[in-house]
Amino acid sequence: MKGFSLGAVWEEMIVFLRRERALMIPVAFALLGPAQMLLDLSMTRGMSAPPTEQTARGEALLIVPALLLVLLANLTITRLALVPGISVLEALADGLRRLPRTLGTMLLMAGAFVAAALAILAAGTAGFVVFGSDPRSPAISGQLLALVTIPAFVLLVRMMLLIPVLAMEERGVLDALRRGWALGRGIVLRLAAMLLIVLVLSMMVQLIELYVVGSVIQLLALTTGAGELMKVIHMLINAAIDSLLSLGFAVYVALAYRAVAENR
Repeated sequence: MKGFSLGAVWEEMIVFLRRERALMIPVAFALLGPAQMLLDLSMTRGMSAPPTEQTARGEALLIVPALLLVLLANLTITRLALVPGISVLEALADGLRRLPRTLGTMLLMAGAFVAAALAILAAGTAGFVVFGSDPRSPAISGQLLALVTIPAFVLLVRMMLLIPVLAMEERGVLDALRRGWALGRGIVLRLAAMLLIVLVLSMMVQLIELYVVGSVIQLLALTTGAGELMKVIHMLINAAIDSLLSLGFAVYVALAYRAVAENR
């Protein structure tokens, strides 16, 4: 399809972020930073506490606002990237206004996928049982997992432009889902390549955070004796790095949406 090139959108993203970094970076830190810290706290609590009902409730209380902040951040960043002359307050207000519909759309899509995944697992398990295989064996469990993981990846790629649709177009929940699905038609491989590049970059960043930043923080904790303070600083650094990466991805997706939507 003409009008959508991974390289062209990448160059456009770089130019945009260089020009608007003084505007976009504070927005990312203000919205994505706290979300990342909440997710980090949730994961830390999950690893350090026994899996009790109280722990599960505590994790949910952290994950829910984190996900809401992520949705709000992506809506706001998309508006800032695509609406000429819009202010941060206007973009944030637009994001807040569109947040309930966005949340409803995401929940509906997630619910539909969970129902489909359960049906796939049930059918796959029944098929293996009929042919005399044990669904609990590692090999069979891996095949059942693949039956769910592959469609999940395809759905994620095909609906990658859904957030910009919700941010920029006045559509209801079902209409937005249809629009997001239609925009992904014919460019699945390019969207998949974009997602894989982001995943590779994310893994590289995680390795840097773990082995470089983490090692420096541990060294400072040992030399200063301020272990708890160093943990907080480490969390802040990780949140800042992850926020910048998420900012770049959100802007890229927004610009990709504009390139695709202009032709459809």
